[in-house]
Amino acid sequence: MRPLLLLDFDGPLNPHRAREIPPGYRMHEIVEGAKVWRVLVNQQHGAELLALAEIYDLVWATSWEHGANRLLSPILGLPSDLPTILWPGRPSVADVRRGSWKTSHIADWVGGRPFAWVDDEVNRHDRFYLERLGQPHLVLRVEPHLGLTAEDFAVLRGWGRKPFVDRGCGTDT
Repeated sequence: MRPLLLLDFDGPLNPHRAREIPPGYRMHEIVEGAKVWRVLVNQQHGAELLALAEIYDLVWATSWEHGANRLLSPILGLPSDLPTILWPGRPSVADVRRGSWKTSHIADWVGGRPFAWVDDEVNRHDRFYLERLGQPHLVLRVEPHLGLTAEDFAVLRGWGRKPFVDRGCGTDT
């Protein structure tokens, strides 16, 4: 069974907290109707993700939901039909005590499949929650001012290539 690679966009693929445009990135303006977004994208990330698609099944795990396929995939050179996690509604800040608001939904969505999750909002509480599932997974936290790095892609390649029994539970960086 191939592992899933769950991809957040803002932070990992769009270093939205960067003070200036990082090397390798380019500003893109996305327009849909009256909405306009400015995002930073590194074209090399698209190539890296396509290479990872030989190991993983790519999945959008971003608040962009279906907009990720329509608006972001073309910029990155990714297929426009990637599975997308639809969020049942973002809880209020008061309702989230610790960790990411996405964690319990991700746990439900992946079922029993092994998965790697790339996000900038994960922490030790998310790792603890997912570790209790008892299934192989990797939680990779990405700094939102840096985006995915060559080291992050190396970690994803290495974990994805491990035999299923060697992947382990709760592996994280």
